[in-house]
Amino acid sequence: MSPSSEIEVVMDDGTLQRRTISLSTTAETRYLDTLDHVLGHGPTPFPSRSDPIMTSHDTIDSETEDRQPLLNHWPRPSYQSTTIQEEDEEETDTSNSDQDGQTTFFLHGGSSTHKEMPPTTPSIMQPDETPRWKFWMKRFGNVSFTPAHQAVLKCSFAYLLGSLFTFVPAWNALIGNNRVSSHLVATATVFFNPAKTLGGMVEAAVYGWGYTLFALVICLGSMVTTDFFIDHHLTIVAHLLSLFFWLAGSVFAVSFLKAHWNKPPVATASSLCFIIIFINVVKEGSANQGDFDTTRIQQITSAVAIGTLVTVACCIVFWPTSATTKLQQDLEKTLQSYQVLLKLLTKTFLLDDDLPEFTANESLKTAIDSHRSSFTSLQKSLKEAKLESLWNTQIRGCTDEYDAIIKSMERLSQHVGGLRSSCGIQFLHSQDSDPSPAGESSQQVTDPHHTDRPLPPGTPASMAMSAHSITSPLMAPSDSWSIRAGHRRRRLESEMKRQRMKKNDTHHPPPEADGSSPMEKAPAPAVDDVLSLEEPYSTTLIDYVQTIRRPLKSLAYTCKRTLYHLRQGLQPCPPSHRFLFSWTQPLPPDCPRLKANLIQAMELFDLAQRRALDHVHQPKVSEDLFLVYFFVFNLKEFTLELIAMVDAVHQLTVKQQYQPMPLWKYIYSSLARWWGRQEAARAKEHDSVASSSSSQAFVPNERHRLHTLHTPAPTTRWRKFFLRVWWVFSLFKLQTMRYAIKSTVAAILLAIPAFLSPTGSIFRTWRMEWALITLMVVMTPTVGGTNLVAVYRIFSTILGCVSAMVFYMLFPANMYVLPVLTWLFSIPNFWLILHHKHGKFGQFTLLAYNLVMLNKYNDREANKVEVWRLAFQRTVAILVGVVVGLIATNYCWPYEARVELRKGLSDFLLRVGWQYQRLISKKQPDRACVKVWVNQELTLQRDLIEMSALLAQTPNEPRLKGAFPVQTYRHMLDAGQNLVDKMIAIRTVVTKDVWIQEVYPAMVVPTGHLARDMVGNVLLYFYLLASALHLKTPLPPYFPPARSAWLLLIQELRQDHRLASHPNQQAYMIYFAYSIMIEDIIRDLDKLGEHMTMLFGALVPEEEWQQLFVPTLEQGTHGLSIYPTSTMPLTQYQTQ
Repeated sequence: MSPSSEIEVVMDDGTLQRRTISLSTTAETRYLDTLDHVLGHGPTPFPSRSDPIMTSHDTIDSETEDRQPLLNHWPRPSYQSTTIQEEDEEETDTSNSDQDGQTTFFLHGGSSTHKEMPPTTPSIMQPDETPRWKFWMKRFGNVSFTPAHQAVLKCSFAYLLGSLFTFVPAWNALIGNNRVSSHLVATATVFFNPAKTLGGMVEAAVYGWGYTLFALVICLGSMVTTDFFIDHHLTIVAHLLSLFFWLAGSVFAVSFLKAHWNKPPVATASSLCFIIIFINVVKEGSANQGDFDTTRIQQITSAVAIGTLVTVACCIVFWPTSATTKLQQDLEKTLQSYQVLLKLLTKTFLLDDDLPEFTANESLKTAIDSHRSSFTSLQKSLKEAKLESLWNTQIRGCTDEYDAIIKSMERLSQHVGGLRSSCGIQFLHSQDSDPSPAGESSQQVTDPHHTDRPLPPGTPASMAMSAHSITSPLMAPSDSWSIRAGHRRRRLESEMKRQRMKKNDTHHPPPEADGSSPMEKAPAPAVDDVLSLEEPYSTTLIDYVQTIRRPLKSLAYTCKRTLYHLRQGLQPCPPSHRFLFSWTQPLPPDCPRLKANLIQAMELFDLAQRRALDHVHQPKVSEDLFLVYFFVFNLKEFTLELIAMVDAVHQLTVKQQYQPMPLWKYIYSSLARWWGRQEAARAKEHDSVASSSSSQAFVPNERHRLHTLHTPAPTTRWRKFFLRVWWVFSLFKLQTMRYAIKSTVAAILLAIPAFLSPTGSIFRTWRMEWALITLMVVMTPTVGGTNLVAVYRIFSTILGCVSAMVFYMLFPANMYVLPVLTWLFSIPNFWLILHHKHGKFGQFTLLAYNLVMLNKYNDREANKVEVWRLAFQRTVAILVGVVVGLIATNYCWPYEARVELRKGLSDFLLRVGWQYQRLISKKQPDRACVKVWVNQELTLQRDLIEMSALLAQTPNEPRLKGAFPVQTYRHMLDAGQNLVDKMIAIRTVVTKDVWIQEVYPAMVVPTGHLARDMVGNVLLYFYLLASALHLKTPLPPYFPPARSAWLLLIQELRQDHRLASHPNQQAYMIYFAYSIMIEDIIRDLDKLGEHMTMLFGALVPEEEWQQLFVPTLEQGTHGLSIYPTSTMPLTQYQTQ
């Protein structure tokens, strides 16, 4: 190994040493055998202290080390002074030996550094040996269940216990020999499945008991008014009150809260509440003859309450899962995703040759999914963990520290998006990739700028991957991710390839048969590359990248090691395992040491970057450096945020070292914090009302802005009164209000037959209260969700009813066989509920089975109804509820996912435009302003996640016009993600001191007249596209000339020698790089415009528009002409 391949890196102990490193390894597999032995996965013995431990001069075989998967289920120990091999030849321009290809990062199967002993086949037992029962006990004692299996079994146990209150007479006696409503105990266990964390079960139980008490109050109030008015011979008044006051009011309130909160525990509690209300108010209340008897209410309420108690007990007793532990696991998985993506993005930026092997696989899929879900999943896990503070000392008193860590990780996720955007790659679902056109060969690699021209021989593999990704994205198995090169990466690769060929030709000029110069054979820049270089034979880009390659890898390696140690701190091993690891290796560095290491690595990288700029120093900084400068800038921002996260983890570590906070003190401090937050919220609301700042009052697509001619500001008391009345009635336009109203109307219409004399008996005979319950379950806020649930409900009801009927006919009234069959039948259904995307199918199947089987078992002595008839009645009631729910959802104020997606995109573009305007208009942003910008970016990211969920529901909304263009909208969401990443990058630039002190006064102000035109056209572009989405109208044939204005600004920057000769070259690079980033925004807007033109059409067809300005024979040379903004020469823009 040559000394030139070594890199100065900051070791875990803080020392600076020269090592040969690889981003693919972190020395985490040295003690894999020890960890496997500790956890019982292998027979490898422990190493002793006398065993030779690897010294600082040893190296780990990269070929063997890299075969280990990067993502593991448990953090592995590391040895801080271990050297990790990477062959990085100085003569080549791309690294071939990071071993990050198919052997490490994307290996689906392969060898490991340790070998487990093959399982031995047990010998056949002889009659005189160990008894057979001991043999089988030993075999079954070794069976271990995965967490997924444990969740299914604990749900099935809860369902079995709930059904025993019907099958076992002694258990039925505990609930008052209830043979009418005992099936509700098992029904409650289906809704409140115990496969939740302890914190999640607390939340579900609170909602469940709250809604149960609310239903109890409604039932008692309805009975009181019914008995009172019937005793006074006012039966009609009693029924009207039951329908239009108690039933309508309760249904409206529950439905509104269900749509407003939109949380699974609320939906579950709402279903149980509806069961209690519909049975007591509708079925029993319509048959009430004036007798005040609360027996039925007590039976139903107690059955539901006992079902919830059984569920909570099973959640605690059988394999309890802590929400705090889940939070730590989520944090650890998110940090793992940062490790994987940091490695991928760094190697992408450096254009390593093993990048074609970065195809979709499980590791990449896990990393991308974890990164994308971190914006919502971490907050959910933290909320559930906070509910465990009463008994869990790990979270008690540490909620603020965990909150700070999660906020820091959200900012890290934003910086990862900035890194991805700056190096120019896109993550795409392989199943969503558009297939190649017919007849197009997928084996032929084409030029990324001219897709009809094959690449010349000797093209670097990284560029071949990029080109292949353009013509036909990398395909992989279903539900996986692939990588596609974007415009910036293709342009960077093209320039790197041109400079590499020029450099090679300079050292070894090849003979030319036609006598032409080798320079003439060098590839020219792409036609659409507006940043054509003024120095056509410069090699500054390749020299700069080659100079910072090793320091950049060193910084990335230090960041990766820091992430690994943070994972260990947030996901600690059990005490016994930690003691064993401390015996076999040194303890990992603490947080202050990690922070010092990052600061030292940053200083080394800054020094190397300055040396790189001096190495390629020219009178004018070459523009090709701006292609790579933003990645370097974002990596430094990532490191700074990682330092902030280390501080947050250190605060948590210090807090956990103290004695846990007493319970009474925690309750007092929690109440004090809650009161303080309420006071702060009221003060903030008062300030926001008093403030006239547009940053606090921006509402996209606002139709009724005050102080306009349409909505003038009120000047008199009457005008203020009428304005308040108008505001109250405008609330009925909200989707939550509309959903609650149509749910209430549908429930009243379906419940009216129960209160009519001719139809009341039929209603009760056919159990139409279950049609009401089905109606409330089927009706979801969106049309697509309702259609999907309706299909599930129909087929699952048929399956459940038929299964219950067959089981009961085979074993009628058998209290021993039927419970076993019921338990076995519940296992696959709970597997569907917990681990399949069609989980509702399993839930509805169990509900139907439960009603038929348990109701018929309660009727085993009286035998009032046959089991087949009961199953038929159940099916008919379900069909009635489904049909009514479909009609109400689809034809009464329909809330279609595709419409909301289109409107959401419109609001999103306006918010992005507003964010862009705020970023470029603030001269000296303060801390509060930056906080508002960061929160707005998080809001935009969550909006994209919500729109992706809406897009997933669009296939469930059939259209007579044809299939919904899912792919086009997915591409538009991808463009929206790119816009958010660009806003994050711009925000990090404009908040730097160098921007405020040097860039803005010396560079922005002199070019203000050109920047104004560019910003104005970009804002107009945002507004035009948002309006087209909202109105769904054809677009004009000509879009705002944002690119033309941008080209004029770039030309001014090129020609103004005062800017280029600025004493601080970094300031000039920042401003020029910022200006080039605007091109990416304009490019994404152009893509959105093209997609919208395909969606909605154009006012004038493209061919007709172009013909209007083409000179004809009659016009001669005096006709008009027009050039596309992307190809029109810059000199012609200037002459115009």
